[in-house]
Amino acid sequence: MMEFKIFDSPQGMYEAIKKKNEEKQNCARIVAGFCWPWHDPASDGSLVNDVTIGDFSMPWENKKEAWKWARYESGMEQVGTVYTSQGFEFDYIGVIFANDLTYNPVTEKWESHPENSYDNMAKRGNKRFTEHLQNVYRVLMSRAHKGCYIYFMDEGTRKYFESRIHQK
Repeated sequence: MMEFKIFDSPQGMYEAIKKKNEEKQNCARIVAGFCWPWHDPASDGSLVNDVTIGDFSMPWENKKEAWKWARYESGMEQVGTVYTSQGFEFDYIGVIFANDLTYNPVTEKWESHPENSYDNMAKRGNKRFTEHLQNVYRVLMSRAHKGCYIYFMDEGTRKYFESRIHQK
């Protein structure tokens, strides 16, 4: 049975994913919607903690060596994008469901927020940006075969998911 767990904080989700990797090396990763800038590594090779939510911060995968994210242990300390996670499958995936796509409980519809996205190629002139983002999150949440751990930045979206699952 696939485990699906919603977390109250990105740090809590990170700790759960980290624990899975301690139990079995390289079996879990964290991914997110493309809602933060993605900087080049610093001149010393260190990565910038672009993905920041309150006190939680992590870097995107190293864009100069993105191919290492899924295969090397260092990938656990980096956040993957839909572009680097496609084609890979892990035992567990931690997804930061960002605020570029939200569920509106009043209209009962999904809404995209291009102003919260840094995926300039995808949002440029895209009249189907909402559908594009729905597909992005479907891909991100389907990168694992044992468990999907998720943190929602938007409370309404979280409530939408919670209303449709039975969580222990």
